[in-house]
Amino acid sequence: MKRFSESPHEARIVVVDDDPGTVLVLANVLKGLGKVYLATRPGEAVSLALRVEPDLVLLDVEMPDADGFAVLEELRTHAQLADTLVLFVTSHGAPDIEARALSAGAIDFIDKPVHADIVRARVRNYLALKQQNDQLRRWSMLDGLTGLTNRRAFDLALDDEWARAAKNGEPLGLVLCDIDYFKQFNDVYGHPTGDACLQSIAAVLRDGASSPRAVAARYGGEEFALLLPGIAAADAAQVAEGLCAAVSALEIPHAGSHVSPHVTLSLGVATHTPVPGTRPGVLVRAADEALYQAKEEGRNRVVLAHS
Repeated sequence: MKRFSESPHEARIVVVDDDPGTVLVLANVLKGLGKVYLATRPGEAVSLALRVEPDLVLLDVEMPDADGFAVLEELRTHAQLADTLVLFVTSHGAPDIEARALSAGAIDFIDKPVHADIVRARVRNYLALKQQNDQLRRWSMLDGLTGLTNRRAFDLALDDEWARAAKNGEPLGLVLCDIDYFKQFNDVYGHPTGDACLQSIAAVLRDGASSPRAVAARYGGEEFALLLPGIAAADAAQVAEGLCAAVSALEIPHAGSHVSPHVTLSLGVATHTPVPGTRPGVLVRAADEALYQAKEEGRNRVVLAHS
């Protein structure tokens, strides 16, 4: 799963051609349209693309080590490059080459020798299209009320991090939390105030996701989740305790609560070091059972699942 930042970035363009002169010409033509990265060998192109995750690749069709079609096929095997736009650059404009390029997944192709105005216009248009598509995807991944990751995106991130943890032998932590007596909160204060409460809790969760790979999500109506890659059980529990304390410190009045005059959280924490071939359901069940235990023991507390 490719993750998307909350704001658009400067466009990243990779130019791949075995002719250094063509590479330099294209680099000069593309000035001002984004940050341009150059490669003159197919193998270098793939490693470069994996490093910078470009928005657009200008790819020569004919190269001595491997043709552009083979490079495109390899790019598509990597999840983070699956949506990258590829524009073929070729001196052969025959219909069969064009048809093969489009069938292989290229969005278009540019004839050699390149014409600066045409290249700039096409690249500008495709980058604008990519930016629009990325914005739509960002919106589809967010909960509209809180701005946190939504459940669908969280499930994708969980699968992604589970596979990464299994590959690297790392632990994966999960915190599930419920707002205590939230139904009663809505009954007393009304749904608009309830929405404001959810937004305040979301801000605490967002601050708690301090690691670059941590994912804070609205998991259900008044339930939130925090995914913590590469964290030990004791550290995950400490993060959860911090969330519990931070929500209490907000001192949001809650006359309908049976545990506190203010809004509080119940939290369940679980960590697991997965092995290849397993699924993350075991982690979710453990965190959910710990959350249920936290509620049974009186709410407004953290329970760490037994490993």
